[in-house]
Amino acid sequence: MPTGTLETVRNRVKRILGEFPFFTGENSLSDAVIDEGIAQAVSRLSRNVPYIVVEDETGDSGRYYALSDLDSWEDDFSQIRQIDWDVGTRVGSDESPQFLQLDDGDWRIYRDPTTRYLYFPSRTPSSSVTFRVTYTARYTLSGATSTIPRQFEDAVVFLGVSRVARIVQLRVEKSLDPPMGVEFVTMRNKGSGFKSVSDGYEKLYIEEIGGEGVIGASSEREDDLRFQHGEQYMFHHGRLR
Repeated sequence: MPTGTLETVRNRVKRILGEFPFFTGENSLSDAVIDEGIAQAVSRLSRNVPYIVVEDETGDSGRYYALSDLDSWEDDFSQIRQIDWDVGTRVGSDESPQFLQLDDGDWRIYRDPTTRYLYFPSRTPSSSVTFRVTYTARYTLSGATSTIPRQFEDAVVFLGVSRVARIVQLRVEKSLDPPMGVEFVTMRNKGSGFKSVSDGYEKLYIEEIGGEGVIGASSEREDDLRFQHGEQYMFHHGRLR
């Protein structure tokens, strides 16, 4: 079951943040500012625990299939997790999956100047063959729909609060005049306080998605591996190791 809509998440973030009457005009804490914090949270969640999409594609007797035909595919973000071959009666006939293997050369990613393709070097599926592609995508959260699982709603709320607190911190710092005694010190302390709030709610986010063991986008990778989307590291050529 997905989370509530953007309005649901926004209202939860606002309940935690409360009111900021001292922010007015261009610095007011509007719904647009809160939605920006939520959008940043959804983007971070998509990188940490990506949305898994499963789609069935039909053959056309060719070897190349544009990845842009996948409904939620995004170049430079999405990764293929697995491909199950000829799935027409898979569940109904109680059949075992036929997963294609990247390392065995069953499929590749091919790029021309404008498009990325799923390429089958030794297969030309006809219109009677359906292959099932499992891949990662970004979550969506709008006023009408959500693809974020309910279990991650708290995570999005907590990180949304954290991101909005960072925005508030920036506005506090921006609003400071040159040092003028106690007033300056008080505002500076408020800025530091918002940073502490942001850090605290980011820790709550990390706990909600499974703790410190979550692999970040910038983590080091084992060198002797292929990318999950089929392309190779530049210091590997062909299938050599």
